[in-house]
Amino acid sequence: MAIILISLLCLAYLGLMIYLWTGLFRGVAGASPLGRGAEGVGVSIVIPMRNEEAFIEATLNALSAQDYAGEWEVIVVNDRSTDRSPEIVQAFCEKNSKFSMINISQNSPQIASPKKRALNAGFLAAKGEFLLLADADCVPPPNWLNSMAACFASGAHVVQGAKANNGGGSLLHAYQKLETLGWTLIEAAGFNRNRPLVASAASLGYSKDLFFKCGGFEGLYDIASGDDDMLIHRMAKIEGTKFAYNWDASAIMPTAPVDSWAALLQQRARWGSNGTRYENKAYSIFLFCIYAFFVWLFISPFLCLLGMPVHYATIPFLIKITSDFLLLFTGALRLKSLKLLWCLPFVEIIQIPLFVLAVPMGHLGLYKWKK
Repeated sequence: MAIILISLLCLAYLGLMIYLWTGLFRGVAGASPLGRGAEGVGVSIVIPMRNEEAFIEATLNALSAQDYAGEWEVIVVNDRSTDRSPEIVQAFCEKNSKFSMINISQNSPQIASPKKRALNAGFLAAKGEFLLLADADCVPPPNWLNSMAACFASGAHVVQGAKANNGGGSLLHAYQKLETLGWTLIEAAGFNRNRPLVASAASLGYSKDLFFKCGGFEGLYDIASGDDDMLIHRMAKIEGTKFAYNWDASAIMPTAPVDSWAALLQQRARWGSNGTRYENKAYSIFLFCIYAFFVWLFISPFLCLLGMPVHYATIPFLIKITSDFLLLFTGALRLKSLKLLWCLPFVEIIQIPLFVLAVPMGHLGLYKWKK
Protein backbone atom coordinates (compact mmCIF):
# COMPACT_ATOMS: atom_id res chain seq x y z
CA MET A 1 0.00 0.00 0.00
CA ALA A 2 2.82 2.40 0.93
CA ILE A 3 4.59 1.92 -2.39
CA ILE A 4 1.36 2.72 -4.26
CA LEU A 5 0.90 5.98 -2.33
CA ILE A 6 4.53 6.95 -2.86
CA SER A 7 4.22 6.19 -6.56
CA LEU A 8 1.07 8.31 -6.86
CA LEU A 9 2.77 11.25 -5.15
CA CYS A 10 5.75 10.93 -7.48
CA LEU A 11 3.46 10.81 -10.49
CA ALA A 12 1.59 13.91 -9.29
CA TYR A 13 4.80 15.90 -9.02
CA LEU A 14 6.23 14.55 -12.27
CA GLY A 15 2.96 15.25 -14.05
CA LEU A 16 2.97 18.82 -12.76
CA MET A 17 6.52 19.42 -13.95
CA ILE A 18 5.83 17.98 -17.40
CA TYR A 19 2.72 20.16 -17.62
CA LEU A 20 4.78 23.22 -16.70
CA TRP A 21 7.74 22.41 -18.94
CA THR A 22 5.62 21.82 -22.01
CA GLY A 23 3.63 24.94 -21.15
CA LEU A 24 6.74 27.07 -21.61
CA PHE A 25 6.63 26.29 -25.34
CA ARG A 26 3.01 27.30 -25.79
CA GLY A 27 1.37 30.67 -26.20
CA VAL A 28 -1.98 32.35 -26.72
CA ALA A 29 -3.25 35.33 -28.64
CA GLY A 30 -1.94 38.53 -27.16
CA ALA A 31 1.21 36.95 -25.71
CA SER A 32 3.56 39.07 -27.82
CA PRO A 33 4.76 42.35 -26.27
CA LEU A 34 5.18 43.75 -29.79
CA GLY A 35 1.51 44.40 -30.52
CA ARG A 36 0.48 47.57 -32.33
CA GLY A 37 -1.57 50.37 -30.87
CA ALA A 38 -0.36 50.09 -27.27
CA GLU A 39 -0.40 53.88 -27.00
CA GLY A 40 -4.18 53.74 -27.36
CA VAL A 41 -4.60 51.89 -24.07
CA GLY A 42 -5.43 53.96 -21.00
CA VAL A 43 -3.49 52.55 -18.03
CA SER A 44 -3.93 53.04 -14.29
CA ILE A 45 -0.96 51.81 -12.24
CA VAL A 46 -2.11 51.06 -8.69
CA ILE A 47 0.49 50.78 -5.91
CA PRO A 48 -0.65 49.61 -2.44
CA MET A 49 1.72 51.02 0.18
CA ARG A 50 2.26 50.51 3.88
CA ASN A 51 5.39 51.80 5.64
CA GLU A 52 7.65 51.89 2.60
CA GLU A 53 9.66 55.05 3.27
CA ALA A 54 12.92 53.25 2.42
CA PHE A 55 11.75 52.26 -1.07
CA ILE A 56 8.80 54.32 -2.29
CA GLU A 57 10.72 57.29 -3.71
CA ALA A 58 12.84 55.03 -5.92
CA THR A 59 9.64 53.31 -7.11
CA LEU A 60 7.98 56.62 -7.94
CA ASN A 61 11.06 57.89 -9.79
CA ALA A 62 11.16 54.71 -11.87
CA LEU A 63 7.47 55.02 -12.71
CA SER A 64 7.85 58.66 -13.73
CA ALA A 65 10.55 57.57 -16.21
CA GLN A 66 8.29 55.15 -18.11
CA ASP A 67 8.48 55.65 -21.88
CA TYR A 68 4.79 55.19 -22.66
CA ALA A 69 3.09 57.45 -25.21
CA GLY A 70 -0.49 56.67 -24.18
CA GLU A 71 -2.64 57.98 -21.34
CA TRP A 72 -1.57 56.72 -17.93
CA GLU A 73 -1.72 57.53 -14.25
CA VAL A 74 -0.25 56.25 -11.00
CA ILE A 75 -2.46 55.84 -7.93
CA VAL A 76 -0.65 55.16 -4.66
CA VAL A 77 -2.95 53.81 -1.98
CA ASN A 78 -1.60 54.61 1.47
CA ASP A 79 -2.74 51.77 3.73
CA ARG A 80 -2.51 53.45 7.15
CA SER A 81 1.27 53.98 7.05
CA THR A 82 2.87 55.14 10.29
CA ASP A 83 6.21 56.22 8.80
CA ARG A 84 7.10 59.03 6.35
CA SER A 85 5.76 57.21 3.28
CA PRO A 86 2.66 59.44 2.86
CA GLU A 87 4.72 62.65 3.09
CA ILE A 88 7.16 61.38 0.46
CA VAL A 89 4.35 60.40 -1.90
CA GLN A 90 2.41 63.64 -1.35
CA ALA A 91 5.47 65.75 -2.16
CA PHE A 92 6.04 63.71 -5.31
CA CYS A 93 2.40 64.03 -6.40
CA GLU A 94 2.55 67.82 -6.07
CA LYS A 95 5.33 67.88 -8.66
CA ASN A 96 3.93 65.18 -11.00
CA SER A 97 0.38 65.55 -12.31
CA LYS A 98 0.12 61.88 -13.35
CA PHE A 99 0.53 60.78 -9.72
CA SER A 100 -2.07 60.84 -6.96
CA MET A 101 -2.56 59.28 -3.53
CA ILE A 102 -5.57 57.77 -1.76
CA ASN A 103 -5.51 57.34 2.01
CA ILE A 104 -7.15 54.43 3.80
CA SER A 105 -8.58 55.73 7.06
CA GLN A 106 -6.60 54.91 10.19
CA ASN A 107 -9.95 53.98 11.77
CA SER A 108 -10.66 51.29 9.17
CA PRO A 109 -11.42 47.91 10.75
CA GLN A 110 -8.64 45.35 10.85
CA ILE A 111 -9.12 42.65 8.22
CA ALA A 112 -7.07 39.64 7.17
CA SER A 113 -6.18 41.21 3.82
CA PRO A 114 -5.79 44.99 4.00
CA LYS A 115 -3.87 44.89 0.71
CA LYS A 116 -7.02 43.81 -1.15
CA ARG A 117 -8.93 46.69 0.42
CA ALA A 118 -6.21 49.10 -0.69
CA LEU A 119 -6.19 47.72 -4.23
CA ASN A 120 -9.97 47.89 -4.48
CA ALA A 121 -9.92 51.55 -3.42
CA GLY A 122 -7.39 52.26 -6.15
CA PHE A 123 -9.39 50.39 -8.77
CA LEU A 124 -12.56 52.32 -7.95
CA ALA A 125 -10.70 55.58 -8.56
CA ALA A 126 -8.84 54.38 -11.67
CA LYS A 127 -9.57 56.05 -15.00
CA GLY A 128 -7.72 53.56 -17.23
CA GLU A 129 -9.21 50.52 -18.92
CA PHE A 130 -6.08 48.51 -18.05
CA LEU A 131 -5.24 48.12 -14.34
CA LEU A 132 -1.53 47.54 -13.79
CA LEU A 133 -0.16 46.50 -10.40
CA ALA A 134 3.26 46.76 -8.81
CA ASP A 135 4.61 46.60 -5.28
CA ALA A 136 5.80 49.71 -3.47
CA ASP A 137 9.35 48.38 -3.22
CA CYS A 138 9.75 47.56 -6.94
CA VAL A 139 11.73 49.63 -9.44
CA PRO A 140 10.29 48.89 -12.89
CA PRO A 141 12.52 49.34 -15.96
CA PRO A 142 11.60 52.17 -18.39
CA ASN A 143 9.89 49.87 -20.91
CA TRP A 144 7.75 48.02 -18.37
CA LEU A 145 4.53 50.02 -18.82
CA ASN A 146 4.81 50.13 -22.61
CA SER A 147 5.50 46.40 -22.85
CA MET A 148 2.65 45.37 -20.54
CA ALA A 149 0.19 47.72 -22.29
CA ALA A 150 1.23 46.27 -25.66
CA CYS A 151 0.23 42.79 -24.52
CA PHE A 152 -3.16 44.15 -23.50
CA ALA A 153 -3.51 45.97 -26.83
CA SER A 154 -2.72 42.71 -28.64
CA GLY A 155 -5.85 41.06 -27.28
CA ALA A 156 -5.04 39.78 -23.78
CA HIS A 157 -7.35 40.54 -20.87
CA VAL A 158 -4.87 39.50 -18.16
CA VAL A 159 -1.10 40.02 -18.47
CA GLN A 160 1.57 38.62 -16.16
CA GLY A 161 5.04 40.10 -16.31
CA ALA A 162 8.31 38.35 -15.57
CA LYS A 163 10.20 39.07 -12.34
CA ALA A 164 13.76 38.74 -11.11
CA ASN A 165 14.94 38.91 -7.52
CA ASN A 166 17.64 41.58 -7.18
CA GLY A 167 19.41 40.32 -4.07
CA GLY A 168 23.15 40.05 -3.54
CA GLY A 169 25.53 37.11 -3.57
CA SER A 170 24.72 35.48 -0.23
CA LEU A 171 23.26 31.99 -0.08
CA LEU A 172 20.02 33.43 1.31
CA HIS A 173 19.65 35.78 -1.64
CA ALA A 174 20.80 33.15 -4.13
CA TYR A 175 18.06 30.86 -2.83
CA GLN A 176 15.43 33.55 -3.38
CA LYS A 177 16.73 34.40 -6.86
CA LEU A 178 16.40 30.81 -8.04
CA GLU A 179 13.06 30.27 -6.35
CA THR A 180 11.75 33.51 -7.90
CA LEU A 181 12.77 32.11 -11.29
CA GLY A 182 10.84 28.93 -10.48
CA TRP A 183 7.68 30.81 -9.55
CA THR A 184 8.05 32.97 -12.66
CA LEU A 185 8.14 29.85 -14.85
CA ILE A 186 5.09 28.34 -13.13
CA GLU A 187 3.25 31.58 -13.89
CA ALA A 188 4.47 31.57 -17.49
CA ALA A 189 3.45 27.99 -18.19
CA GLY A 190 -0.07 28.52 -16.88
CA PHE A 191 -0.57 31.80 -18.70
CA ASN A 192 0.79 30.32 -21.93
CA ARG A 193 -1.82 27.56 -21.68
CA ASN A 194 -4.54 30.10 -20.91
CA ARG A 195 -5.10 28.17 -17.67
CA PRO A 196 -3.12 30.08 -15.02
CA LEU A 197 -2.11 28.31 -11.84
CA VAL A 198 -0.44 31.14 -9.92
CA ALA A 199 0.19 34.84 -10.44
CA SER A 200 2.17 37.62 -8.83
CA ALA A 201 0.91 41.12 -8.15
CA ALA A 202 4.48 42.47 -8.43
CA SER A 203 3.90 42.76 -12.20
CA LEU A 204 0.31 41.96 -13.11
CA GLY A 205 -2.30 43.72 -15.18
CA TYR A 206 -5.91 43.11 -16.18
CA SER A 207 -8.96 44.72 -17.68
CA LYS A 208 -10.83 46.96 -15.27
CA ASP A 209 -14.11 45.67 -16.65
CA LEU A 210 -13.01 42.06 -16.11
CA PHE A 211 -12.05 42.76 -12.50
CA PHE A 212 -15.52 43.96 -11.60
CA LYS A 213 -17.28 41.43 -13.84
CA CYS A 214 -15.71 38.48 -11.99
CA GLY A 215 -16.67 39.91 -8.60
CA GLY A 216 -13.29 41.41 -7.74
CA PHE A 217 -12.13 40.59 -4.22
CA GLU A 218 -15.63 40.00 -2.85
CA GLY A 219 -15.49 37.08 -0.42
CA LEU A 220 -11.67 37.13 -0.32
CA TYR A 221 -11.04 39.84 2.25
CA ASP A 222 -10.85 37.30 5.08
CA ILE A 223 -7.98 35.47 3.33
CA ALA A 224 -4.53 36.86 4.08
CA SER A 225 -3.09 36.46 0.59
CA GLY A 226 -4.60 35.50 -2.77
CA ASP A 227 -4.98 38.99 -4.22
CA ASP A 228 -3.28 37.62 -7.32
CA ASP A 229 -3.80 33.90 -8.04
CA MET A 230 -7.23 33.54 -6.41
CA LEU A 231 -8.40 36.53 -8.41
CA ILE A 232 -7.13 35.22 -11.75
CA HIS A 233 -8.79 31.86 -11.04
CA ARG A 234 -12.05 33.80 -10.88
CA MET A 235 -11.20 35.61 -14.09
CA ALA A 236 -10.50 32.30 -15.82
CA LYS A 237 -14.13 31.31 -15.23
CA ILE A 238 -15.32 34.19 -17.40
CA GLU A 239 -15.83 32.80 -20.90
CA GLY A 240 -13.48 34.24 -23.50
CA THR A 241 -10.87 35.54 -21.07
CA LYS A 242 -7.41 35.53 -22.67
CA PHE A 243 -4.25 35.37 -20.61
CA ALA A 244 -0.81 36.42 -21.80
CA TYR A 245 2.66 36.11 -20.34
CA ASN A 246 5.06 38.94 -21.08
CA TRP A 247 8.50 37.47 -21.87
CA ASP A 248 9.98 40.84 -22.86
CA ALA A 249 13.47 40.90 -21.31
CA SER A 250 13.41 44.72 -21.21
CA ALA A 251 10.36 44.67 -18.95
CA ILE A 252 11.43 42.23 -16.21
CA MET A 253 10.36 43.57 -12.82
CA PRO A 254 13.08 43.48 -10.12
CA THR A 255 11.83 42.44 -6.68
CA ALA A 256 13.52 42.84 -3.33
CA PRO A 257 14.60 39.83 -1.23
CA VAL A 258 14.10 39.39 2.49
CA ASP A 259 17.27 39.53 4.55
CA SER A 260 16.94 36.69 7.05
CA TRP A 261 15.92 33.04 7.03
CA ALA A 262 13.29 33.79 9.66
CA ALA A 263 11.74 36.46 7.43
CA LEU A 264 11.83 34.06 4.48
CA LEU A 265 9.96 31.43 6.52
CA GLN A 266 7.39 34.06 7.52
CA GLN A 267 6.92 35.09 3.89
CA ARG A 268 6.50 31.51 2.70
CA ALA A 269 4.02 30.86 5.54
CA ARG A 270 1.90 33.77 4.29
CA TRP A 271 2.08 32.41 0.76
CA GLY A 272 1.12 28.94 1.93
CA SER A 273 -1.78 30.04 4.13
CA ASN A 274 -4.45 29.74 1.44
CA GLY A 275 -4.01 26.26 0.02
CA THR A 276 -7.39 25.02 1.27
CA ARG A 277 -9.24 28.25 0.51
CA TYR A 278 -9.36 28.10 -3.28
CA GLU A 279 -12.84 28.09 -4.80
CA ASN A 280 -11.76 25.21 -7.05
CA LYS A 281 -11.52 22.37 -4.51
CA ALA A 282 -9.90 20.05 -7.05
CA TYR A 283 -7.01 22.54 -7.20
CA SER A 284 -6.73 22.49 -3.40
CA ILE A 285 -6.63 18.68 -3.43
CA PHE A 286 -3.87 18.74 -6.02
CA LEU A 287 -1.89 21.22 -3.91
CA PHE A 288 -2.29 18.86 -0.96
CA CYS A 289 -0.81 16.03 -3.04
CA ILE A 290 2.21 18.18 -3.92
CA TYR A 291 2.63 19.08 -0.26
CA ALA A 292 2.40 15.40 0.71
CA PHE A 293 5.18 14.68 -1.81
CA PHE A 294 7.39 17.23 -0.05
CA VAL A 295 6.53 15.72 3.33
CA TRP A 296 7.62 12.32 2.04
CA LEU A 297 10.90 13.77 0.77
CA PHE A 298 11.49 15.21 4.24
CA ILE A 299 10.70 12.15 6.36
CA SER A 300 11.95 9.38 4.05
CA PRO A 301 15.69 9.75 4.92
CA PHE A 302 14.85 9.25 8.59
CA LEU A 303 12.73 6.20 7.75
CA CYS A 304 15.69 4.77 5.85
CA LEU A 305 17.74 5.01 9.03
CA LEU A 306 15.06 2.85 10.64
CA GLY A 307 15.37 0.16 7.99
CA MET A 308 13.21 1.30 5.07
CA PRO A 309 14.73 0.47 1.62
CA VAL A 310 16.89 3.39 0.45
CA HIS A 311 15.31 3.59 -3.01
CA TYR A 312 12.02 4.65 -1.42
CA ALA A 313 13.79 7.92 -0.62
CA THR A 314 16.26 8.30 -3.48
CA ILE A 315 13.90 7.74 -6.42
CA PRO A 316 11.41 10.48 -5.40
CA PHE A 317 14.28 12.89 -4.74
CA LEU A 318 15.86 12.13 -8.14
CA ILE A 319 12.48 12.72 -9.78
CA LYS A 320 12.25 16.10 -8.09
CA ILE A 321 15.75 17.37 -8.78
CA THR A 322 15.79 16.14 -12.39
CA SER A 323 12.42 17.63 -13.30
CA ASP A 324 13.23 20.85 -11.43
CA PHE A 325 16.49 21.21 -13.33
CA LEU A 326 14.81 20.65 -16.69
CA LEU A 327 12.19 23.32 -15.98
CA LEU A 328 14.63 25.84 -14.51
CA PHE A 329 17.23 25.33 -17.24
CA THR A 330 14.64 25.88 -19.97
CA GLY A 331 13.33 29.04 -18.35
CA ALA A 332 16.77 30.40 -17.41
CA LEU A 333 17.87 29.92 -21.00
CA ARG A 334 14.92 31.95 -22.26
CA LEU A 335 15.32 34.68 -19.63
CA LYS A 336 19.13 34.71 -19.99
CA SER A 337 19.74 33.88 -16.33
CA LEU A 338 21.62 30.57 -16.45
CA LYS A 339 24.06 31.77 -13.79
CA LEU A 340 21.30 31.36 -11.20
CA LEU A 341 21.50 27.58 -11.50
CA TRP A 342 24.75 27.27 -9.56
CA CYS A 343 22.88 27.02 -6.25
CA LEU A 344 20.30 24.44 -7.38
CA PRO A 345 21.65 21.60 -5.14
CA PHE A 346 21.54 23.94 -2.15
CA VAL A 347 18.02 25.09 -3.00
CA GLU A 348 16.79 21.51 -3.44
CA ILE A 349 17.96 20.62 0.05
CA ILE A 350 16.71 23.74 1.85
CA GLN A 351 13.40 24.04 0.01
CA ILE A 352 12.01 20.76 1.33
CA PRO A 353 12.06 21.47 5.10
CA LEU A 354 11.19 25.13 4.47
CA PHE A 355 8.09 24.18 2.50
CA VAL A 356 7.08 21.41 4.91
CA LEU A 357 7.25 23.82 7.85
CA ALA A 358 5.79 26.91 6.14
CA VAL A 359 2.49 25.38 5.00
CA PRO A 360 1.20 24.33 8.46
CA MET A 361 2.50 27.61 9.89
CA GLY A 362 0.45 29.45 7.30
CA HIS A 363 -2.73 27.49 7.95
CA LEU A 364 -2.34 27.95 11.71
CA GLY A 365 -1.81 31.68 11.29
CA LEU A 366 1.71 31.54 12.76
CA TYR A 367 3.06 34.44 10.74
CA LYS A 368 3.03 38.22 10.92
CA TRP A 369 1.83 40.64 8.26
CA LYS A 370 3.67 43.88 7.73
CA LYS A 371 3.26 46.13 10.76
